[in-house]
Amino acid sequence: MNVLIIKDNKPGHYNQSEGLLLQLRSIYNNVNVEYCEIEIKSKLSRKILRFLLNNFSSFFEKDKSLNYLKLFYNNVPLPKNVPNLIISTGGNTSNLNAWFSRFYKCKNILNGALRGLNENLFTYVTTVINLEYKNQIILDVAPSIIEQNKLKEASIKFIEENKLDINKSFYTLLIGGNGSGYSYDKAFYEKLVFTVKNLSFKNNIMWLISTSRRTPLEIESYLEKELKKYSTYFVSYNQKEEKILLPFLGLAEKIFVTEDSASMISEAITSCKPVFTLRPDEINSDKNYQKIIKKFQDAKFIYSLDVNKKIDIDKITFNNKEINNIFREMEI
Repeated sequence: MNVLIIKDNKPGHYNQSEGLLLQLRSIYNNVNVEYCEIEIKSKLSRKILRFLLNNFSSFFEKDKSLNYLKLFYNNVPLPKNVPNLIISTGGNTSNLNAWFSRFYKCKNILNGALRGLNENLFTYVTTVINLEYKNQIILDVAPSIIEQNKLKEASIKFIEENKLDINKSFYTLLIGGNGSGYSYDKAFYEKLVFTVKNLSFKNNIMWLISTSRRTPLEIESYLEKELKKYSTYFVSYNQKEEKILLPFLGLAEKIFVTEDSASMISEAITSCKPVFTLRPDEINSDKNYQKIIKKFQDAKFIYSLDVNKKIDIDKITFNNKEINNIFREMEI
């Protein structure tokens, strides 16, 4: 099976597509994968292409249609092999996913909301909540690259490379930034620092901390200065990106993650650890994002923590089950 993964420049999107691929490999042998990294011209060009796909989809089956790629994308490497299946995540990849599926006459999966595209342009749409698409597959959480055996392997390697005390207890903190309708002010980060220090003393633990591309540089510097003493390993993402997700999740007894990223939250949930999401005072997320967070809360996958309130985190119960097979309802 030839699989084409179309990706943008967002690591969270790429990891979700890789999560789908991971599940696919567990079912099918001889999966040959190619990657197509793209950059859209503009939001306007994306809207125009969406209109054309919705209303003139048969045009994209023609050989000459590929001549117009440069009108919508800065760079599109064509696959060397004709794909049998196309996978992508996110709005910036969805149009090309539909286009290539028509051109190569193959099945395709879009992970995420259609954002105005016709559902008939896709074989399946994977979602976390019910968006009432006739071809949707509703997942427990967003797909991720997290597997228990990989967490264990990465943890052991990380301990050896960094000479960590294997008997030490760790909490993990994943910090995002403004996005998805969430807005974090300086007061939030000051309270976060207080919470981290308090838990360090109370529970006798050390922290594994990472910021992300969303974290403002000045906040990143502030957090590193304030929390370096309490962390065994601190990643300033915008200064030096490091691939630490697997060991950070594998070593953690508890995971704390800012609530602005469904990808980070889903990855944390899939680790089968207690997950606390950190909420700011100001939230203006759309209804679908609110539904995702509520679904996770109701399922006891997460507990949303207000840093302004005191709570005994050891008394919170979680549903730390392994997530069901993503492809259980698909025919690929």
